[in-house]
Amino acid sequence: MKRNRSISVTPHTEVQEAARLMADKKIRRLPVIENNQIVGMISLGDVATEQQYDSKAGEALSKISTPSRPQQ
Repeated sequence: MKRNRSISVTPHTEVQEAARLMADKKIRRLPVIENNQIVGMISLGDVATEQQYDSKAGEALSKISTPSRPQQ
């Protein structure tokens, strides 16, 4: 049986790393875990509000949101 491994970050994870994870794993939100407890959530929107990280958020979003094309 395949085990589903959760993807999360810690409060000490750099924003760039969180954005990279969201892009690589094609997810929009990451739980923030400390001492085996959820202490927060970071989203692409959170990353995008910081101008210095805006390009990372855009990159992550473009990897997640590829438009679908109708079958012909």
